[in-house]
Amino acid sequence: MRSLEAIGRARPIAMDWNADGGPATFLYTSDVVEAGSSYHARMFGGGWGVTEDPATGSAAAAFAGVTVAFDRPSDGQHVLTIEQGYEMGRPSLIALGLEVQNGELSSASIGGSAVIVSSGALEL
Repeated sequence: MRSLEAIGRARPIAMDWNADGGPATFLYTSDVVEAGSSYHARMFGGGWGVTEDPATGSAAAAFAGVTVAFDRPSDGQHVLTIEQGYEMGRPSLIALGLEVQNGELSSASIGGSAVIVSSGALEL
């Protein structure tokens, strides 16, 4: 997306986002809130029971391919920070590691911190 303002206005209303198994989308911009971040992202997945996700590691891992294809980082190792969840009051930072060889993605890794928001037990 073009800007933080544009990504902030995004709403999942154009399609039946809440249909079971309905579409999901990962939006991003290179405009960021935090100094040192590389991208600002939002993930909508109502059809999967998640209206908006504050941190989507699986999408960040897939985003490695997008980053290499469109931003063309130089050969070597890179660590990029993706900020997500800001619009919903749950800011998250995801570290995306890339290894680029001969202009192609050879490996990717994700990392970050987590906070337990709930727990439970099942007694049988």
